[in-house]
Amino acid sequence: MSSTRNRDLIVRIEETDSAFTVLWSNLINLQCGRFFVNEELPNDIFFNKLTDLTCISDQTIDGAVTLARRYHTIPYVYALNNQKLEEKLVAKNFHLRDTQHVLTKNPDMTLNSSAYMISNNESMLWSTIFCQAYDCHDWITSVDKIVRQSIGPIEYYIDKSASSCVALYENNSILGLYCLGTMPDMRRKGLAASLIGFALNEVKRRNLELLMLETYGLDGLLDFYLKLGFKEEYKKNIYTI
Repeated sequence: MSSTRNRDLIVRIEETDSAFTVLWSNLINLQCGRFFVNEELPNDIFFNKLTDLTCISDQTIDGAVTLARRYHTIPYVYALNNQKLEEKLVAKNFHLRDTQHVLTKNPDMTLNSSAYMISNNESMLWSTIFCQAYDCHDWITSVDKIVRQSIGPIEYYIDKSASSCVALYENNSILGLYCLGTMPDMRRKGLAASLIGFALNEVKRRNLELLMLETYGLDGLLDFYLKLGFKEEYKKNIYTI
């Protein structure tokens, strides 16, 4: 029963992740997987990726590499519990770039936390915080356009000091937490943790099952989330060439 539940949860999380990503990136369906790309956010490991692979296919892998080159971005391939796929990628001269950890938490109490949801005409405020947090100032016009176009399906929040931002996306009784970031000079003040607390309150208020987020090993934040009570459901190895 537990194994069945875990498989079902992985499917629902992956569906939620793809549904969020397609609001920021273009989706190209390949033979055995989904290729997401946004040439205005080049080389980003999240918004440019081949994922949801259902078979091990030279055609799909080579097709993703060709598309990545066409859109002038790095090809990233996400492998979920698939040793044969990883062996195939290594044989094609891919190398392990990073690991994405998928974490969840159930709200156990209502926290003293709040956030402000931006309106469409405040998109640049959120985009400015995001681009400072992620050191991607050259993307600000593109990010602002994405935010304006996706407000509604995605809820964009900032903290009361307008120094930290987050995007929330509800799907499959899951609340996905994305794009969490804080301006460099305002870090280590508990602002990101406060936005996480707000998201957990929303899970409880909306009677959803859990809060989900993803973090990359190289970002060094896994312990931060684990100390906040998140647990790792699964992880995906990420290869590039």
